[in-house]
Amino acid sequence: MHVGKLVNEIPVDRGDVAGGNAFTATGASTENVLSSATLTDVELLEAIRHDNEEAFAELFRRYWKKVHDMAFPRVRSEEITAEIVQDLFISLWDKRASHSIRHLPSYFHTAVKNRALNYMEAQVVRKSYRDYCRKYFPGSDNITEKTVEFDDLMSAIETGMLQLPEKSRMVFRLSRLEGRSIPEIADTLNLSEKAIGYHLTQSLKKLRFYLKDYLVTLALTFLVIL
Repeated sequence: MHVGKLVNEIPVDRGDVAGGNAFTATGASTENVLSSATLTDVELLEAIRHDNEEAFAELFRRYWKKVHDMAFPRVRSEEITAEIVQDLFISLWDKRASHSIRHLPSYFHTAVKNRALNYMEAQVVRKSYRDYCRKYFPGSDNITEKTVEFDDLMSAIETGMLQLPEKSRMVFRLSRLEGRSIPEIADTLNLSEKAIGYHLTQSLKKLRFYLKDYLVTLALTFLVIL
């Protein structure tokens, strides 16, 4: 069995997903599949930690559709949902020796939520950039070049946001991506307005540092107008 091949066979057609098609590990014997099917989640995780691909195939068969059904309502795209599911399971396999998962449903719920949030944040930022280009570069002939520049900038912003402390990242998202006011954010996060201002200042300072090699002038303007 090849783990990557197994995970990449996730269907992106709603009919296939609705039908609950199961996956069988390529090269896995019926005996191994049946044996793995009798294991608890904890036993599967322990076997996976010791490089047992049949155990991973059983965990994948047991949970892929549940993970899919968690992700799809959040992103409303079969293609993006499939990417989230693939990324989640491949990450679980790649980090099998170091993970400390205690409860799989809770782990999957949190992992899906975070990946879906990252996708939605990227979509909001992308829309803001398009609006910016329409306003400041009407009829521009080099829109393709600007799109390429934006993709580079987006990658830098996403990487930078991952480096922020959780509270600062939340404040930045609510302020610059969702357009909420400082009083609204303070109420949402149950923090003082002074604390919100501090987190926002720190977030912008750190992101500007991460973006120092990526079209500095555009990056700084972009962070201000979001």
